[in-house]
Amino acid sequence: MSEVVHIGSLTDSVSISETGLAVVNELSFEQWSSLMGTLSRMDTAFQFAIGDALLYGESRYGERYSQACDVTGQSYQSLANYVWVSKSVTKDRRVPGLSWTHHRVVAKLDPEKQTELLTIAKKNDWTITTLMEEVRGEPLPKNTVEPLLIPEGMSVREANAVLHQASNCTSLCDECPFRKGR
Repeated sequence: MSEVVHIGSLTDSVSISETGLAVVNELSFEQWSSLMGTLSRMDTAFQFAIGDALLYGESRYGERYSQACDVTGQSYQSLANYVWVSKSVTKDRRVPGLSWTHHRVVAKLDPEKQTELLTIAKKNDWTITTLMEEVRGEPLPKNTVEPLLIPEGMSVREANAVLHQASNCTSLCDECPFRKGR
């Protein structure tokens, strides 16, 4: 289920260090776009990678977190969380496109329920909060916000300014472009 991230052809164009990224050779738009996608997935990949590496170290060397705390600069609790999620949500149940935190939310559940909820969360673009509510068994909130169409000829910025100004009013005046029926 998980996707392998390759920087591939970008290794000659991009240099990444602990303090940032430097573009050392010109990137095409497609390369830049690929880089942005890869970087956005690295946050989740990082947490799983640390957890998986710690599990490997435990099984291979019997090492625990003290050495890893020294090497990574991460707190014991952070490392323990990474390991718990990596051990609880095995690689075959991890869903690309969902954050590590989505996976942490379902880690306490049985494997079948993890797969079910992660699949639904991905399909329905659930936030972490929505997934947490589902795991707790709380009813999902109904969408009580009506969609608002921006009047023709008005920019999003202008619409937000009008709405901000209108938020101080108790009722909409006849000239308001957001008044129903306009």
